Amino acid sequence: MEKFIAVVFDTEEAAYKGETALRDLHRNGELAVYAAAVIGKDQEGKVETKKFDDEGPIGTAFGLILGGVVGVLAGPVAVASGAVLAGSAAAASAAATGLAAGSLTGGMFGMYRDLWVAGIDSEMLDQVSLELLPGKSCLIASVDEVWTSPLDAQMASAGGTVFRKLRVDAIDEQFETEMAELDREIADLNEEMAQSSEAPKKAIHAKINAAKVKMTESRSKITHRLDELDREAGARLEAIDQQITTAADNTREKFKKRKTEIQADYKERKAKLDASMALAKDALA
Repeated sequence: MEKFIAVVFDTEEAAYKGETALRDLHRNGELAVYAAAVIGKDQEGKVETKKFDDEGPIGTAFGLILGGVVGVLAGPVAVASGAVLAGSAAAASAAATGLAAGSLTGGMFGMYRDLWVAGIDSEMLDQVSLELLPGKSCLIASVDEVWTSPLDAQMASAGGTVFRKLRVDAIDEQFETEMAELDREIADLNEEMAQSSEAPKKAIHAKINAAKVKMTESRSKITHRLDELDREAGARLEAIDQQITTAADNTREKFKKRKTEIQADYKERKAKLDASMALAKDALA
C-alpha cells in the first residue's frame, strides 16, 4: 500500500545518506519510491526544503503536499513569521498560498485540513515535529512497500527514526460531496422559485446563479483532477512495473497484487469523478 514516510536524522549528511539508501531499495526491487525530499530545521527553527526532485506527475503533486508538511513541521509561529522556506516551485507555491483555499484562509488549521484531504495523517506529523529538533533533518517520501523490514533496516543503519502511515486521500470524495450538495441546493432553490410569489423571485434567482457559478468552478477543478488522476495512475503503474521486473519472487507477487489494487482504485476514483461531472451537466443544462 502507498505510505507517507518521514525519517528523522541528526544531521543533514545522514539524511542524504538515508535518501540514497531509499533509492537503492527502489533500484533493488524492495519498494517503489514515488517521490522524496529532504528538509531541515536550522538552529533558529527555520524549516527549509534542502532537496526535492520534481519527478513527473506524482512529484508535482508531492511538491504541493510538501509545502503544507513543511509549514506544519515549522509550527504556527514560524508560518506566521515567514520562517518556512520551500525548495521547489510547487512547494513554494503551496507554502505561500496553501494546498487549497483552506490553507490560505485558515492558517495552520487550513494546512492540517488540506493535508488530511491529501491523505497525510496529522497525528503522525505531530510526532515527527517533536522529533525534528533544531539542527536535525528529515527524509520525506511517498512509497509503496510490500514489506516494512527493508526500509526499517536501511534507515536504522543510516541513523534515522522512521515514521510511516498509510496514505488514503479524500480528494475525490470531497469533489463528490461538494457537487452533490450544490446539485441539491440548486434543486431546492428551483422548487422554492416555482412556489414563491413574484417579490422574492429575484433574490432566489440570484442564489441559483451563485450556486451554478460554484458548480461551474467545481466542474473545472474536476476536469483538471481527471487529467491529474490519469497521469498519477500511469506513473504509479510504471513504478510498480519496474519493481515487478527487478523484485525477488516472493516480493514480485506482492507487487503484482498491488498493481491490481492500483488499477481498481483508479477505476473507482474515475467513476466517482465522472458521476460528479454528469451531475453538473444535468444541473447546468
